[in-house]
Amino acid sequence: MDDEMNVGEILVEKAEENQTRKILEILNECETLEEAKEKVKALLNK
Repeated sequence: MDDEMNVGEILVEKAEENQTRKILEILNECETLEEAKEKVKALLNK
């Protein structure tokens, strides 16, 4: 059972890392803070 919990924790950690990477990519490609905010909001509403 501990192995299953560890796998679940790893999956959550990887998902959070991927979300952070997506947000960083959005921040790098946007020209304004408002544009970045809108894109991050859209990402969260998926």
